[in-house]
Amino acid sequence: MVRGSEGITSAVDFYHKAVGLNVLRMTDEWAELSAGNGVILSLKAVSDESQLSFGYSPWITFEVDNLPQRIAACAQAGAHLDGPIQYPAHGSVAVMRTPDNHMIGLYQPLK
Repeated sequence: MVRGSEGITSAVDFYHKAVGLNVLRMTDEWAELSAGNGVILSLKAVSDESQLSFGYSPWITFEVDNLPQRIAACAQAGAHLDGPIQYPAHGSVAVMRTPDNHMIGLYQPLK
């Protein structure tokens, strides 16, 4: 959920340009973006502040091929790292706060 129609536009710009999702449909009130493999991210404009409260944990994590490049693209689009990049045994993980205040994860598995 994002704040109003301007929230839809800025969220779609962020997820398309910074994260690399493909825009499927977009109106002033909602949008759908494809994350691949049949995964769809749906965004809806709301005006009630209670619907916009977000938790601390990422609500979605994207698998990426080049974590530093994707972090840079997200930062250029207005997001920021929320804590240090983690390096567990299976790959690298970054948590970012988007311009709409969503917490997302970026995960690059070891090759």
